[in-house]
Amino acid sequence: MAHLFTIICEYKGGTFTKQLVAESPVQAFEQWAIIFKSEDILSATEKKKFSKEVEYVLTEGNITALEGLQNVWYEGFSLDDDLLEVIVVGMSGEVIVPV
Repeated sequence: MAHLFTIICEYKGGTFTKQLVAESPVQAFEQWAIIFKSEDILSATEKKKFSKEVEYVLTEGNITALEGLQNVWYEGFSLDDDLLEVIVVGMSGEVIVPV
């Protein structure tokens, strides 16, 4: 079942948000990453590092559910000296399975 997700990204002092529909927070993160990479936010070098980090997150299942919260997940990684943080929020009242 598809759910509406809000993605909140903090990077280099900026806050970037998107809403999209996906089956799971992992799919939402993957869709968001494609969109984020295509925007003029990251340099060419940062885009390469971003792609490697996203691939690692997706293959290793690193998106972490935030304890005590329903339908909220976190991921963060460094691109050189800057931390990129992502919060994925499921906008459903139902519990969303993070597959």
